[in-house]
Amino acid sequence: MILGLDTSCYTTSMVLVDIQTQEIRFEKNVLLRVKAGSKGLRQSDGFYQHVHQLADSFEALTAIFDVKNLRAIAVSDAPRNVSGSYMPVFNAGVLFARNLSNALGIPMFTFSHQEGHLMAALATSGIGRIPHKFYGLHLSGGTTEFLDVDYSNKIFKIDLIGETLDLNFGQLIDRIGVEMGLDFPCGKALDEMAGRSQATQYKEVPLKVDTAEHACFGFNISGLENYFKSLIGKVENEEIARILFNTIAHILENCLKGFESDRAVIISGGVASNCIIRAYLNQYYDQLYFAKPEYSRDNAYGIALLGREKIFMEGAL
Repeated sequence: MILGLDTSCYTTSMVLVDIQTQEIRFEKNVLLRVKAGSKGLRQSDGFYQHVHQLADSFEALTAIFDVKNLRAIAVSDAPRNVSGSYMPVFNAGVLFARNLSNALGIPMFTFSHQEGHLMAALATSGIGRIPHKFYGLHLSGGTTEFLDVDYSNKIFKIDLIGETLDLNFGQLIDRIGVEMGLDFPCGKALDEMAGRSQATQYKEVPLKVDTAEHACFGFNISGLENYFKSLIGKVENEEIARILFNTIAHILENCLKGFESDRAVIISGGVASNCIIRAYLNQYYDQLYFAKPEYSRDNAYGIALLGREKIFMEGAL
């Protein structure tokens, strides 16, 4: 068995995976607590909650599994696999994994949170064999990125080709939801609200080619925050939610138009679990592969699978 850990900004994730079959034998994903009316957490508060929730999850794991039978641990240690990518919350998982690795005398492997999202999406999207080259969309509260991915020798080589230039989609969704009086994070509640509206309109957002330092294209969406906030109290919340998701879907459609049509597009991140965005994009593209909704959101399954690949590569068992 291999243990996977991920301590992202808003979810503590622990999963136990059978190395031979890839089957999940234990899984626990716990949202961090955010005060009502707040739009997020400080990193120090997130770290504190992760430490306690890792202990609780591990206690639940040890009630059904003898951890002396673990063969390896895999953990996320950074948002992205690039120099300078860092968030303190990931240290909670790394320190927990390091202590357990030393105590049990088993290998520990580290991967980026983004790599975990990609692998979870690949494993649950139904694509089958992982293609050598594909596009990745990582859409969450902390990331809105369009990726050119090369998967060779069971290692991801990821190049950024597009991104938001200000807010992330998840941030926009949560800020509008909190303004409506919803509890943070707001994506699921807004998704349900939007499903009760038949609105078809959206706000146009232009793409800016070659404006981002490390990307081929970018776009600004901070203006959308003011626009949607201005509608609250004047338009039904269900309609606002629907127009918001229509707008995000339309932005994504415009971005995808520049992609090579014969390459698969793997979509992950919490925003990718939205049913309106999925249905909209699936009308226009045949090569889209979405992670299952529960594995679009933050999880440790992809991290565990990456560790499994590492085991076989290095003959660590």
